[in-house]
Amino acid sequence: MNGKKNRKALPESIHLKKVKQSIKNRCPGYFQSQAKWKFRIYVEVPNDYKASQYDHTSDTYIKKSLSQRMYRLQDGTMVQRDLYSSFLLYCIDLNTNKIDKNKCIHEFEKQYKNQNETIEYIQMNQIKVMNSGIRVN
Repeated sequence: MNGKKNRKALPESIHLKKVKQSIKNRCPGYFQSQAKWKFRIYVEVPNDYKASQYDHTSDTYIKKSLSQRMYRLQDGTMVQRDLYSSFLLYCIDLNTNKIDKNKCIHEFEKQYKNQNETIEYIQMNQIKVMNSGIRVN
């Protein structure tokens, strides 16, 4: 017997509600409105905010390949690309929507310490983080 014939058909109104709810939950606009409602600060970063390319130690933008997950800043400091990019997003000047170099300089040591502790924890606990560039023995 065909399994579809044995199932009860949902009333059309319930089916439409489920479809609408599903679309709403996956909609970027809904996500943005929920983020604005839930968090204290919500900032939309402009498209020209190149967090993955900026090097605060030399105040320059250096293009990197997407596969390069760990890289060395101009001063020799090794950083993980995603963690460093999130740090640079944290350092946005809310008035100008540009990277605040002074905030980067003042906050970097704390961020670098947190990055190293996180990487050490991942390596000690043998946690595989795909596409992070963090090697686990």
